[in-house]
Amino acid sequence: MDYLYGLTYLQVWGELGEIYAEIKFGLRRHVTHAPGSDGTIDGKLGEVKTISPEKASDIVLVKSQDNFEQLLIVRIDRDFQFRSKLIDRSELKGGTGKHLRGRFA
Repeated sequence: MDYLYGLTYLQVWGELGEIYAEIKFGLRRHVTHAPGSDGTIDGKLGEVKTISPEKASDIVLVKSQDNFEQLLIVRIDRDFQFRSKLIDRSELKGGTGKHLRGRFA
């Protein structure tokens, strides 16, 4: 599926992750480019991070100053299959720096 990797240059992986979050988790998105979070999931502020097929790492970084209560990590594999993990902000690591770290595994 080499044609999928052309999507990287169009920067649509994040958008696909958010669409998946809307369908699977009922994400209600904020207006475009709203700071702090992407929307709400079950009434809680949520941030969505997408791991694209070409990334080997299962770790994502989010800004610690952003206003979100939960992190949804969406992983898209080489076969274009979507998997996800919803994590409470309190479970994220690295709380003293500029970024918090979430792990998909």
